[in-house]
Amino acid sequence: MNRKLIATLAASAATAFASPAFAALTATGVACDGQSTTMTSLTGYMDCSGAWSGNNSNQSVDVAAQILADWGLVSLVSTDVTGGNTGSTGTLSFAAQTGVFVLALKAGDAFSLYELDGSAVAGGISSISYDTLGVGFFSGPNNNMHFGQGLSHADIYTTPVPEPETWALMFGGLGVLALLNRRKKQPE
Repeated sequence: MNRKLIATLAASAATAFASPAFAALTATGVACDGQSTTMTSLTGYMDCSGAWSGNNSNQSVDVAAQILADWGLVSLVSTDVTGGNTGSTGTLSFAAQTGVFVLALKAGDAFSLYELDGSAVAGGISSISYDTLGVGFFSGPNNNMHFGQGLSHADIYTTPVPEPETWALMFGGLGVLALLNRRKKQPE
């Protein structure tokens, strides 16, 4: 019975992990790098994704899946960095980012994702001059294109660095497992 259960669980886990991640985001038809030279010329700019319909804040699972599919980043933490900015251009300031992170700009009824590398700047990236020209969408009876709308909000997605206590707990747990395994193998 145990072997059957273990085999079933293993097959289920293999199927779940083998399934590709699929983001259910809807493209607006506007390219995130097509209109905006401000964003694509940033020091540390790597790539962009979108523009996507809707609001990145209420599609967090789909946004995380899209970031994973595009750039392989996982376990992301989102932080609002809007800081009172509502114009179609401006400067966002935030804690220095020294590794790869993603900036989401939401304007009008769309948002775009920008992959940036903070290690390209000494001390990391702590502010960005932005524009919303790469965040566009089509609407209305004539399907008019809208871009350069005012910023609704901006978020950065980062991969958290474990605290020292987390590492200590993990290594302590591995030590206990090793001790139990050793005790189990000793002859009685």
